[in-house]
Amino acid sequence: MIPRTKVNYRFADLVRGLFMSERGDGFRVALGESLAAMFGTRNVLLAASGRGALYTLLSALPQKKVLVPAYTCKAVVEAARFAGKELVFGESEADGFNMAPESLNGLLDADTIVVATHQFGIPCAIARTVELARTKGAFVVEDAAASLGTRVDGQLTGTFGDAAVFSFDSTKLVNVPMKGGFLLVRDAALFQRCKAFAATATQPMPLARKLRFLALGAALLAIEQPLLYRFFHNVKFRWRNRFTDDHAGLAQDLDPFYTDRLAEWQARILVPQLARLAATIATRQRIYAAYLERLRGALGFALPPADARAEWAPIRFPIRARGDKLELYRRAVERGVDFAFSFTFIASPPGFRRSHALADAVLDLPFYERLSERELEQVAAVLKRIDHDLLEESAAC
Repeated sequence: MIPRTKVNYRFADLVRGLFMSERGDGFRVALGESLAAMFGTRNVLLAASGRGALYTLLSALPQKKVLVPAYTCKAVVEAARFAGKELVFGESEADGFNMAPESLNGLLDADTIVVATHQFGIPCAIARTVELARTKGAFVVEDAAASLGTRVDGQLTGTFGDAAVFSFDSTKLVNVPMKGGFLLVRDAALFQRCKAFAATATQPMPLARKLRFLALGAALLAIEQPLLYRFFHNVKFRWRNRFTDDHAGLAQDLDPFYTDRLAEWQARILVPQLARLAATIATRQRIYAAYLERLRGALGFALPPADARAEWAPIRFPIRARGDKLELYRRAVERGVDFAFSFTFIASPPGFRRSHALADAVLDLPFYERLSERELEQVAAVLKRIDHDLLEESAAC
C-alpha cells in the first residue's frame, strides 16, 4: 500500500539523536542562523511546534481579537484561545483553499490580529490582505506552517506581514519527530517580548518524551514498507471504521507542543534538511506538476491550482471530491493507495459554507519527496479508474 506520507529523516538520524546531549546548543544555533540568513532577519525564535510559535506570539501581543480562516487547522484556533483571544473567522475564497481578502471587510480594526494562512504551501492573496490590514491598523501574522520556501513574485512567504509562524511536523517539507517550528518577528521590541514569554512558559524536553518521540519516528519509518503499512492501516483505521485521527473537539489544556522547547537532537535532524531545501522544493514541484498533468480532465474531483511561475513549495496535493469523498477514499484504499485528510473537522460556525464545503471535500494524495515514479503512476492510474467507474455508475442510475 502506498502511504499517506513519508518523513525525510532516516534511522541513522534517530540513532544519532538518541545519543546526543542537550547540554549544548550548537545545532540549534546553526538552525537559527540558517533561518536568519534565509529570511534576512535575526529575529528567529525556535519552538516545539508551529502552534507553540503562534501561541507565544499571540500571548505577547496586546490585541484582543484574532481573525483566522474559517477553513484551517484547529491548532490555530486552539493557540488563539490559549492566548486568551477572541476568535473571529474569515470565509474561504470561492475556488481555492485560502481566506478570501474580501471576507475581511468590516472585521478589521487596530485591535485585530489577522492570521493569513498559505494553505498547503499554496499562497494566499497576501499582498492584498496586508494592504487591507494596514488601512485599519491591524497586525498581520502569516501562518506559513505549510509554506516554507513558497514565494510570491519572488518574495518568500513569511516576509510580507508583521510576523510569521512555521512548522516542522511530519507532513511538512522539513520535518522532525514529532513536531517543531519557529517564529519570525519584524519588530525587535515584540521579538524580545516573545523571547521573554517563551523563556518562562516553556521547558527543555524531558528525557522520557525524547525517547517516545524517537520511538514514534522509528515507527513512521518502519511502516513505510508496503505490507507493514497495510497492516498499520488496517489496525489504525479500517478495522476501527475510522479514516483519520482528527476529531471535532478542541484541546482544553496546553500540551508539550506548547510547553516544550525545540531539542538539540531535533535541530541536528533539521539542519541538513534545511540545507537541501531547494532540491526538496524542486522535487515537490515536479510531483505536483506531474499529478496535474496525469489527472487533467477528471470529473469526479477538482484539482488544485497550477503553480504557473514555479514559485510554490507545496506540502500537499489536495483534491476536492465532487461527491462522497469517503467513497472515493475507500475505493482508493481497496486499490492500495491511502489518502490523508486535511481539516475534515473545522472549528468555524456552520454559516461559513464555503469553508465547510472544503472540509467535506478535501482529500490529500500521497505527496512527499521520496514518492517514486512508479508510485506516482499507480496513484494517478487508481484515481482515473475510480473517476471512470463513478461516472459510469452515475450514468447507469
